[in-house]
Amino acid sequence: MDSMTRTWEVKDRFDAMRRALVWTAQIGVFALSGVVAFLLRFDLSLPPAYRIFLAYALPIWILVKIVVFHAAKLDRGLWRYLSVGDLSRIAYGNLIASVASCILIKVIAPPGFPRSIYVLDLMICFLATSGLRLILRLMLEVTSNARSTRGVQKTTLIYGADDAGTILLREIRNNPRLSYSVLGFLDDRPDKKGLRLGGVPVLGGGDQAESLVIKHNVEMILIAIPSATGAEMTRILELCYNAGAECKTVPGLAEAIEERGLAGQIREVAVEDLLGRTPVRLEEDQIRGTLEGKVVLVTGAAGSIGSELCRQIARFHPAQIVGFEIAESPLFEIDREMRQTFPQVPFHPEIGSIQNGARLDDVLRQYRPKVVYHAAAYKHVPLMEAHVFEAIENNVFGTYNVAVAAAEHGVEDFVMISSDKAVRPTNVMGATKRVAELCPPRPAKRPHQIRGRSLWQRTRLQRQRHSHFQEADCGRRTRHRDASRDASLLYDHSRSLPACIAGLGNRKRRPDLCP
Repeated sequence: MDSMTRTWEVKDRFDAMRRALVWTAQIGVFALSGVVAFLLRFDLSLPPAYRIFLAYALPIWILVKIVVFHAAKLDRGLWRYLSVGDLSRIAYGNLIASVASCILIKVIAPPGFPRSIYVLDLMICFLATSGLRLILRLMLEVTSNARSTRGVQKTTLIYGADDAGTILLREIRNNPRLSYSVLGFLDDRPDKKGLRLGGVPVLGGGDQAESLVIKHNVEMILIAIPSATGAEMTRILELCYNAGAECKTVPGLAEAIEERGLAGQIREVAVEDLLGRTPVRLEEDQIRGTLEGKVVLVTGAAGSIGSELCRQIARFHPAQIVGFEIAESPLFEIDREMRQTFPQVPFHPEIGSIQNGARLDDVLRQYRPKVVYHAAAYKHVPLMEAHVFEAIENNVFGTYNVAVAAAEHGVEDFVMISSDKAVRPTNVMGATKRVAELCPPRPAKRPHQIRGRSLWQRTRLQRQRHSHFQEADCGRRTRHRDASRDASLLYDHSRSLPACIAGLGNRKRRPDLCP
């Protein structure tokens, strides 16, 4: 507590000293502006008859400007961050102070005061007060740049000669921890080539990146185009990959404001940048009400989709998760991961095939799940073209087996994870997924009922189509060329895995869940 108090005392003393220096400098500028205005008016030789006017005007100018600058809080700004807005406020402050001083001089001073001196004082005072701040800012920037150049820096190009690029350049210069030496800008608009932003030239477009990297030994390219679409980002990454330079990006300005500033969020290029879309946000309250405290079964639990489903479901504190999977080794890995990452959620690995109805009955009878996510399927398009019967047996009849078992064992929610390839299918995999979508409702004609109700009236059946989504290993990639290479595998993820989970949060039948 004592150390914190001492810290605040030191800070208060420093602020008091800084403000005292600011006011000393400004008062000196006010006085000097008045004297220079008189000297300029009389060709640097002030006649004795006019010295009385200077004696009247000087204290009035100083006092009035002190009051106006204090009221306008022009003594509270940090001069190293001088902006156009600050210059406007200084101009208004000087104008108001000059008008007020003119009125007081007319009232107090003897008649015959030279009218041109009012204008000269206004112009000189504005230039002096603005110039003082500008000189200090330039000195601080030069000092900061000198400090930042002591370490090893990467020769860098900024891709995007716009607002984001300019802000990024300024932050790199002001932050000595950022080890980048900006050589120039890249921008695809030809009219910007040769222009200078903050003293740094626009060297050319993205198609010249390779030659510039080789010529200047560029190590890093920072992409400062937050508004770039997925296709544009993919093209930029390909250019950077061909050039052989490391590549990073910055977030959108809104995201930077909400977090920790633009330069502080320079990061590796993520898959979301290639998609050019905002990731789906879960309606967590509704989902928690559906999953919390319930037993959840996930088929295909060790696959890319099923394993991520297990991770996401565990966040909502179900009573337990049952992972049903035919692949032994991946099931062992997801079991170990779930026990380490979510020790509070019991995870039960169960080996079995969805083509084995008896095994499904055993598992559902043992755990009595209330929610089933059916993600087990053959999804590789080229392989399924060569193995048609296996695709039908697993994707169609396997789905039918899981749906029937879910209905017979009183499952409340059955969610089938389908594919966007089921829309007007052009391949075997898509066709089997489309048939699987149509299968579960048909068995409503089965004769056996429980308590007078059809089995299919007890279980809410939902289908959720997804596209290829960002898998866990994609998120951990650290090289831009990996992301660029995978760009061709990524599609619209707006109805991807998070939407599969979110589908249960809405108790009404949604058109995007059922074809």
